Amino acid sequence: MKHIYRQAKICFWLLLSSVALSESPVGWAETDLMDKGKSDTAIKMLVFPKSLRVIENRVNAQAILPDPKKKILLKLDPLRVAPAKAGELISGPVTRDRLRKLAMHYGEDVIFIFRRTLKTGTEKQGIRYQGLLYLSRQKKVLALKESEKSALFPNMDSSEQKAQRWQSLDESGLKALAEEAKKVLQSHKFEIRRSY
Repeated sequence: MKHIYRQAKICFWLLLSSVALSESPVGWAETDLMDKGKSDTAIKMLVFPKSLRVIENRVNAQAILPDPKKKILLKLDPLRVAPAKAGELISGPVTRDRLRKLAMHYGEDVIFIFRRTLKTGTEKQGIRYQGLLYLSRQKKVLALKESEKSALFPNMDSSEQKAQRWQSLDESGLKALAEEAKKVLQSHKFEIRRSY
């Protein structure tokens, strides 16, 4: 009887410790995957067409940049990823738990999340671009190579000239990010091998 009681007690403590670990805010699930910049392994090849959702992520809720021309990213047609739709803006870290919830909310095959961070200096300023693709069915992450676009903003420029310069810079950065997403998806495309 003592033996059974001891085993039950051990099982109870193991159960409690596993629950505590799963709810721990410092766990692996809380890693910001945008900053981690690593793709998952053992990803199965993708069969197209797929549906795509494009979502902007901001580190905080404040709008530091004008709304992007989402059409640039929505027009991204990486091997017939259609239809592409825009999702709601999200703020804060991008975690695995958050990605799973977004996948359940939207239901698309691929979720494309991008982040723009303002880089300010004296005259030279720019935007840092980060992104990832979440494969909803596989629950896997494909990291995109981050990039940065910068330009000189002379003090003599009018506010209208500066706005145009920011817009041009942002369009260039978003196009580069879209091309990177297309390249990464293409590298995981399933192709039927033909024998000649």
